[in-house]
Amino acid sequence: MMRTSVMTLPEMARYLGVPPATLARAICNRGTLEKLPLPEAVDEDVPLSRRCWYPHDVSQFRHALQRARHGH
Repeated sequence: MMRTSVMTLPEMARYLGVPPATLARAICNRGTLEKLPLPEAVDEDVPLSRRCWYPHDVSQFRHALQRARHGH
């Protein structure tokens, strides 16, 4: 797992295997990626470029995304 206590948007995008712009659009539009709700940022009140997410939440989201992509 990651060594940091929080992940930035580019780190989260890299971990999920999506372009950062795609992830940013998903967060700004509906808060979902491939119809799955994205994890909440640590601080929703800061600009998107400064938001961070907990690695545990991102990891759980990635597992859900993989399950959805494989039809489980």
